[in-house]
Amino acid sequence: MKQTLFLISIFLTLNLFGQELNEKVGEIEVQVIGHRFKQNSDGELTKRKTNKKNRPQLKMYFDSTGVLLKSISFGKHHNTDLRLTDKIKLFEYKNGKLSKSVEYESDYEKNVYPYWNSEYLYNKKEELIDESTYYYKTDSLFFKTTYEYDLNSNNIKSIFNPTYYYKREFDSINRITALMQIYDSKLRWDWKYKYIDNQRIGIFQTYYKDGEDYSKKEIQTFDNKGLLIENEEIHISKSGLDEKTKIYYYDNGIIKRVEYYQSYSTQNGYEMVSFSDVKIKSKIKIDSQIAERINEQINIE
Repeated sequence: MKQTLFLISIFLTLNLFGQELNEKVGEIEVQVIGHRFKQNSDGELTKRKTNKKNRPQLKMYFDSTGVLLKSISFGKHHNTDLRLTDKIKLFEYKNGKLSKSVEYESDYEKNVYPYWNSEYLYNKKEELIDESTYYYKTDSLFFKTTYEYDLNSNNIKSIFNPTYYYKREFDSINRITALMQIYDSKLRWDWKYKYIDNQRIGIFQTYYKDGEDYSKKEIQTFDNKGLLIENEEIHISKSGLDEKTKIYYYDNGIIKRVEYYQSYSTQNGYEMVSFSDVKIKSKIKIDSQIAERINEQINIE
């Protein structure tokens, strides 16, 4: 019976999404369109860029309050053709909280099938305390994360198993001051943060004691509205690839463009290696709260 239901779900999925991937839901559509600069035969960056047809790598659909209803990503790991669907994610909500999501995978043809099913549980303060992901076909648990909070509802722990978790510390005004990874009851790495004017400065350090430990600095810069406009990561203890991200916004506060820079040498400075443009189609006027919710879903990493 379970196998029959699974086959039916595949059939329905193929009908719903296999031929109707551009079906729109909600009041707001957001497209993320990425480009990379090509290299010449010597490995040097040129002005030639990929994705000349401006195909989106990601489409997202939101309701009138900025709640994400559906997302579709394009281009797979071994075939980056943006005409090929990668994943489709559908989201369900209860009492304004995300309660369930289903992720559909595609093969390298045109077939789409449900693969993951995730469920979300909350405490009486409406804090997320459990996120569980199951294989859709067998309903067996794949991954589980539980969360703990302080009295100010700051997420102080993300627990993956008893000896593997992330621990966070916050200051008196609820700004994060430390993020630590604990594995086998040992500190593996941490971020320590301080705040100066319109910047958050973080120092990352590993503690594996294998001769390969390193540290780097992250500098996040915000504008007078509190929007992140630049993120820079610089290697400290060892040479490596330094990276900088610049973020630009529409007048309504939604991210408009993200530029990615890299540098192997501070003497040569940064070169832009890629960028993403964000296109918006909306049936409603977007305010700052809606923009904030949408920005949380736009991956700028």
